[in-house]
Amino acid sequence: MKRLIEYMFLLLLATAAWKDIHTRRIPNVIVLGIAAAGIFSIPFFPAISLADRGIGIFCVSVPLLVLTWIVPGCFGGGDIKLMAASGIFLGWEANLEAFALAVFLAGGYCIWMLLRKKLSRRERIAFGPFLCAGIIAKMLIAL
Repeated sequence: MKRLIEYMFLLLLATAAWKDIHTRRIPNVIVLGIAAAGIFSIPFFPAISLADRGIGIFCVSVPLLVLTWIVPGCFGGGDIKLMAASGIFLGWEANLEAFALAVFLAGGYCIWMLLRKKLSRRERIAFGPFLCAGIIAKMLIAL
């Protein structure tokens, strides 16, 4: 059952990344599935306490929400909800590290694309795939 939950989590993250690349949206049903996988994972990953999971919901998503209020459009609602849902699965420390990794991955991608003149400084990118990559990396390393 533990592996099934992990595979479902990975499949949902891959789907979220694909949808964000193609539509610039992460559907709520996918985010809810990710949150459900986090809830179902509780008995199988006892090293991540309920308190860590609870804090994981807010430690990245609330700062992203506040930042979006200050700088409208800097993050999408799907990105914010994705990080809240992944916090249930990963706990706060791994969720924070997953976000940091996503920022570095997205930054590297943007620098590469700017140097190749495939992206302008004002252009927006889908951040969800980078978030998903960071979450997957932390899941594979931490669990």
